[in-house]
Order: sequence, then C-alpha cells, then structure tokens
Amino acid sequence: MLRIVRVQRHHSFVSAAAVIQLLLVTPTVAATSSQRAAPIEFTLTDQDGQARVVDYPREKVTVFVVADQKGSGEIAGWITPLYARYENRIEISGIAALPGIPPMFQGLFRREFKKRLTYPVMLDWTGDISRRFGYEKERAQLFVMGQDGRVVLRQSGAANERSLAEVYREIDRLRSAR
Repeated sequence: MLRIVRVQRHHSFVSAAAVIQLLLVTPTVAATSSQRAAPIEFTLTDQDGQARVVDYPREKVTVFVVADQKGSGEIAGWITPLYARYENRIEISGIAALPGIPPMFQGLFRREFKKRLTYPVMLDWTGDISRRFGYEKERAQLFVMGQDGRVVLRQSGAANERSLAEVYREIDRLRSAR
C-alpha cells in the first residue's frame, strides 16, 4: 500500500548556469528478466516533499521505472503505452536515481522536478533503493513487481514492440492470478 506523508522541504540557491548543468529530467525504463526472492520495501520522498512508503502486500500490480539523467529519455516509451493500456488498474511509479547530487543542490533539483512534472517521482538521493533493484546506470529500467514485492520482470533500455509485449504478458498474468 502506498502511503503519503508530508516531509519538510529545504531550499537551496544556485546560479542559473548550475541549474542548466545539473538539471535532470524524468526517469526512464529497461529490458531483460530477473527475479528477486525478498520484497523491496522502502520510503523515498517525491518532488513535493511527500514521503512515499512502498510496502507489501499490495492491492495492485506495481511497475517501477528507474532512471538517471542519461536514461530519462527512454521513459516515455514505456510509461505512455502502459498507462494507455492499464490506466489506474496498475500502479506506475517513477524513481529518479540521483546519487551524485550534493545535498546543497537537492532543493534545486526538487523544485525543477516539481516545475516540470505533474505526477510524483520518488527521489533516490543516495542511490540505495536503485541499487536494491539492480539498477544499471545510464539506462531506463522497468521493474514489474508482484503483489508480494518480488521483481518478476525487468526490462532495460528503450521500449520496443517485443519488450512491451513481454511486459503486458507478465502484468496480465499477475492481474489474472489475483
């Protein structure tokens, strides 16, 4: 179940050049399969400063899309067709892998994510959660989670017809097993 908790935000000031140089965009997705026995439970804050608690079991199948700046260009190729097909019947959540961002710039990044995005993205400042998923740098990765918190499918890189069909098949299988 996803719980939202308000967390206090911190503000940082930097030059416009630093903003342009450091600005990240939305996370992306991935393409190969893997499984993990233990559930991946965690809490991260989003760009609005709200804590997003991910614990199991969950009511819906969950898809996480994890990306850093270089992988963010691949995100829409996954999210757009998934949302078009399933809308609110599954949970789709983004995680931005941001381990290299110094604390003094985190407020800036949070504000930029908030300005540019209309949906919540969890911000992984340490990279710990991304590593627990087995995230590969510079690629968008998509993780289909069972309702018990196991990673049942992992896709890496840009979406294509074959990889999307595999994701649909796995989500449909999980949804019908409920």
